Amino acid sequence: MRIPAPGPRLLFFGLPGDRTGELAALAVRDARRAIRLRPVSGGPPASDAAAGSWELLRRRPRQPRPEPGRPRPSPYKNLWITVLPGVTPAASAAGAQPTGHDGLVVVTGAGGRAWWERRLLFHHVQRALVDNRAQRMVLAVTGLGRCAGAAELAEAVRPWASYLGAGASAGRLYGVTVPVRFPGGARGARPGVPLLWHLGFDSELTPRQRRLTDARLADAKTAGGPLALREWERVDRVLHAAPVPPDRTVRVTVAGAPGVGRTTVLAAAHRVLGPERPGLWLHLPDVGELHDLIARRRALEEGTRGAPDADREHWHFQLADGTVPVMDVDWLEADTRGPRPDLADRVRDSQCVIVAVDARLLAVPVDEGRTAELRERTGAGTADELIQAAAAFHRDAGGLPPQVILLLTGSGQLIRDGRPLRTRAGLLADFRRLVPAAFAPGVLTALCPVSAGTGEEAPPTGVEAPYWLLLLQQLRREAHRLTAVAAGEEHKAERLRDRAERRRETTSPWNPFSRVLSFADSKRADRGEGRARAARDAAAANGEIENLLHRDLRDTTILLGGEPYGTGSTVGGC
Repeated sequence: MRIPAPGPRLLFFGLPGDRTGELAALAVRDARRAIRLRPVSGGPPASDAAAGSWELLRRRPRQPRPEPGRPRPSPYKNLWITVLPGVTPAASAAGAQPTGHDGLVVVTGAGGRAWWERRLLFHHVQRALVDNRAQRMVLAVTGLGRCAGAAELAEAVRPWASYLGAGASAGRLYGVTVPVRFPGGARGARPGVPLLWHLGFDSELTPRQRRLTDARLADAKTAGGPLALREWERVDRVLHAAPVPPDRTVRVTVAGAPGVGRTTVLAAAHRVLGPERPGLWLHLPDVGELHDLIARRRALEEGTRGAPDADREHWHFQLADGTVPVMDVDWLEADTRGPRPDLADRVRDSQCVIVAVDARLLAVPVDEGRTAELRERTGAGTADELIQAAAAFHRDAGGLPPQVILLLTGSGQLIRDGRPLRTRAGLLADFRRLVPAAFAPGVLTALCPVSAGTGEEAPPTGVEAPYWLLLLQQLRREAHRLTAVAAGEEHKAERLRDRAERRRETTSPWNPFSRVLSFADSKRADRGEGRARAARDAAAANGEIENLLHRDLRDTTILLGGEPYGTGSTVGGC
């Protein structure tokens, strides 16, 4: 037999207990009956903790006769199926995720799962979409009861609605939700539907295979069926339409003293900014960093000692809209107690500097006698010097200085009997003593009281605000760049029009060469003015999106040059 033509590669994976291996085996058996797949090698996994794979052959349509001297094409085509072990912290840390797959089948159970288990599954889906050629995906729902209906299916796929329905995913990912029916189990589609749906996109099916595949999918799409095959909805998002600078990497330097809770707040933000909620979510591509944050958060919520002993200083994560990354964040936590000349270049190249201070130190107003001690104890003094030098550098270069976020950790300590001990105006007065460079002209500063919380009864508060502020700073940087581009184009267009006018006035009207040059200068000026208008329109669109962001930041105090900026409030409690 001639070497088969390469065909699609499919990847099955899910959480332990969701019967991923069993579904893959039933899907292969069901599809073999429908379109006569011939097994070549491999087999199902022995358990949830094991991997499985198949290589299957199917007949192709009759191929056109090759040109003389060329080999005759094979009448067969391969199909590879890979089943990953159940997604657990140990398995995801030890095993490498395969690459080169065309389609995904993600298996999710209808029962409730812990937040960290779902986050591991989302991590693998995101990695599979980035590392593979996958543009199609099936979300296979298992574990539905015999009497389950559309409401039960909607509840099972609810955690995926925002992730897969984001406007950013439109045009990049196309998929379906399939309620799978196991033999003797609940109502739903046959187990071969996820595999046949992927094969249905393959143009090289014989007429018989095409008829049988379409018929099986049509049965799953029966109108009015309680568990019908459905396409994911596409929702356009204004946020994703925001122009992002060419370098989407945002460098963040977090200054402060060890033990102030910077990593704890980051873990709380990772807990809150999940893919299940609308808007941007926080994704850690590195599985080691992901497990580190999950372990820290679980230890805090469960009251155990499972948190890593060593503190990690450098983090890399992404803010994503659905399946599409919007911003890469390079996050560095630095101890700024004492001089740190090695951080000068880092702070100068940072788009944001976060100064973290323990709220317990500000339970009473800061007076002159405590200022010097607190600046040294919290590391705010060194941070102030670094911010001042970076702001002066950018001002001289005509750019924007780094944004400053005053992160007040453990803000719940400033509330007694439901009433705040300090007002925001009083806290701002304290920070003016600790970090005066944050209130210099041109510096965008935000006061963010945050609390990491301890679980469902005491959830995190305010931890998402710093990430919306990062997006706000990116919009300001892009608007500044676009304004500079528009000014430059308008200046060049004005010079070209002046030159064209001088040529018309000083040369003979019968000189064809002069007329051609004058006409060319006028056209170039028209194009330059068009580019300037486009840049100013994009800057105006950025302003509209910034106004939308201010709605999410209405509880955050934002200052520009020490004066209120946007819709943030400067009064009230923490």
